[in-house]
Amino acid sequence: MGFLKSTWEKKPKRPEVGIEVLDKVAARGSFVIIRDRSLYKTMYKQPELGLEVEKVEKRFEDLSLEEQINERVMEVNFKIWMENLVDNLPVIKTCRNISHIAKATRRAAIVVGAGPSFKERGHMEVLKEVKNQTIIATDRMFIPLLSAGITPDIVVSVEGHRTLTLKWFDSPLVDENQGTIGVMTVTEAPNVVKRFPREKFFFTPLIDALDSSTSLTRAISYMTGTPILSAGGNIGITCVNLAAYLGYKNIILTGMDQGYTIDTPIEKSAYYPIVKEADPTMTPEKYKEVFLEYGYNPDFGVKYYTDKVFKYHRDHLVEISNYLAESGVNIINATEGGAVHGGAIIGMPLKEALRKYG
Repeated sequence: MGFLKSTWEKKPKRPEVGIEVLDKVAARGSFVIIRDRSLYKTMYKQPELGLEVEKVEKRFEDLSLEEQINERVMEVNFKIWMENLVDNLPVIKTCRNISHIAKATRRAAIVVGAGPSFKERGHMEVLKEVKNQTIIATDRMFIPLLSAGITPDIVVSVEGHRTLTLKWFDSPLVDENQGTIGVMTVTEAPNVVKRFPREKFFFTPLIDALDSSTSLTRAISYMTGTPILSAGGNIGITCVNLAAYLGYKNIILTGMDQGYTIDTPIEKSAYYPIVKEADPTMTPEKYKEVFLEYGYNPDFGVKYYTDKVFKYHRDHLVEISNYLAESGVNIINATEGGAVHGGAIIGMPLKEALRKYG
């Protein structure tokens, strides 16, 4: 199998994937990716950049597999999000929104994700030395960081499912913590909102395009009095967008793999067990053919594979990096591995990034 540095291998027409499989995968999704012209202008008509793209509606069956999963995330989760919004309204009204968080108080923000490279590269020990950067943690990394004696400045949670996310906050360490504020979507699971004991700041997630005066996202923003922020498809990208919103010009990524080391067994990848449960006939060989892509990260000289979900998020992050670079914002990938590379993303080891942007 060859590995390409900047493009993906072309594969023959993929086999059909049943809707029950798509729905099972979608049920684990945090948020959809919405490409909105007012937030990511470079993705739309800009003839001077050679980006003359016509926005057209496609039939579901004509979408790529990753686009189909993205559509099903909305279909599967929409009811949950709206139920959560109603239950959260009384709390939202008593809390502040993300516009009230202090802007860019330090030179850089570090986004801490839960990818395997974080442990493999010993980044927990490196983060113990952080003094001059703002640490923004994904919810899954909140308790591990606290357990290591690291108090993140911000913890972000966007998941709407009431049973999937609560465990990331279920620890006495969360109650004892005095230094972390919470950032949550207005559609966050209400039990998570209630469980987080410290100050909470809310935002409206981007769930449809904003170019309509009757946009549902706009309506929710008006209803809750909260700014709109793109969740970007997963919580790590939400953290990147939050850091940019807060005015950080240097955003350092760790634990943001969006893929797997080349020797990771397919059975241990995130979505294989989920797909296998929905489709008992699924085998690692068939999964590899339908769901996986292989690549090479030139920044760290490593081969990797990624699945359709992570690749879709990874490609979106690359697009975001190009847009943010126009405003002087650097995304520095310090995972020292994984699938994140390309666009305007800068790759370097974490220790080097902390020295350079400290």
